Amino acid sequence: MHYRIWPIVANWRAMGVRVDVVRGIAGNERVLREADVIVPHVDCSRVPDAIWEFLQQHPRVMNGRVRDIRKSVVSAQLVKRGDAWDGPVIVKTAGNCGGLPDYRFARLGGPTAWERMRHRVTFHSGREPRLMRWAKELTRYYLFDRASDVPVGVWLNDGLVVEKFLPERDAARNFVMRMWIVMGDAGVGRILRGSDPYVKNVNAALEEFATPPADVEAWRRDFGLDYGKIDFVMHEGRAVIIDANTTPTVSGDAWSEKYVRQCEPLARAGLGMWCGAAAK
Repeated sequence: MHYRIWPIVANWRAMGVRVDVVRGIAGNERVLREADVIVPHVDCSRVPDAIWEFLQQHPRVMNGRVRDIRKSVVSAQLVKRGDAWDGPVIVKTAGNCGGLPDYRFARLGGPTAWERMRHRVTFHSGREPRLMRWAKELTRYYLFDRASDVPVGVWLNDGLVVEKFLPERDAARNFVMRMWIVMGDAGVGRILRGSDPYVKNVNAALEEFATPPADVEAWRRDFGLDYGKIDFVMHEGRAVIIDANTTPTVSGDAWSEKYVRQCEPLARAGLGMWCGAAAK
């Protein structure tokens, strides 16, 4: 996986910082306890109990207050069945990235036969609209003109969420999505513009920005996100948080000179959280 943490690690090592990469807790308890700082990189929407409980015992953990990044926790524009809102809505997985990382993570512990069967049946674009009552993963998100058009099964499925669809549109009527990638007090801003309301890297043009709106930064601090990515749009003059991710990725080779250079300010800021002037 092309995780952004790798070029950050490359910078730390170039600065003379020892970085040990460990996979899981079992067999690594001593290394983790003796670490000056732990940077969890658990690619699932809610950190599992055993990992979270272990992390709470260490005094210096990056994202130590962030356990749950499900949209049911992050989103401020959720719509419940029977709410007064009957405008445009979008149906998403509660889990991050279409719910796929959670399924893959669960597989490490061995999903049940029922979970494997449900995944095979529901994770198929042609079947999804008819099986939303049971889907925990989606191949894409679904737009509806009115909340009353949402299939009943969606409202009954705690693996899905319904949100008000509050898009940002530019002068050319493109859809716009903004990403603020942070570590400590440093950040990298990205803007995607495209004709598809489901704006992604693969279908949009990429631009940059230097500073996020004040309310996005305030949200980050309140949420406790020391490292990660915040997706947001500007709708009618205000920032609308769409998603948060503690394991952001890059497009292409994460170890390339391009990303190592780009991530140097993030690496220094992350180090500065714990080492102060030593990281300057």
